[in-house]
Amino acid sequence: MKETDFIREYRKKRELKNLKVAKEKVETFWETLADILKEDEKLIFKGWGSFEIKEIKERIFNNPRTKKSEKIPATNKIVFKQGKILKRKFNEKV
Repeated sequence: MKETDFIREYRKKRELKNLKVAKEKVETFWETLADILKEDEKLIFKGWGSFEIKEIKERIFNNPRTKKSEKIPATNKIVFKQGKILKRKFNEKV
């Protein structure tokens, strides 16, 4: 499913007037999520899951083409761990 398909589905389920309103709500969610993760490094939705920032350490990479060692700088990545409610809903048999 692509983002536009998701926004259409969201609009339909929430009975919103148009796609623009639905897209604004979805974008607001993601912007808020990113802002909170930048500040606190962890966001927990009880039962649904948690978003967390993990730091990837700097490491050395051996480039097979040039036969030289290069450094890959330290970065942060977002990790999502599913909660019990989400896991249960995902594994329900229809």
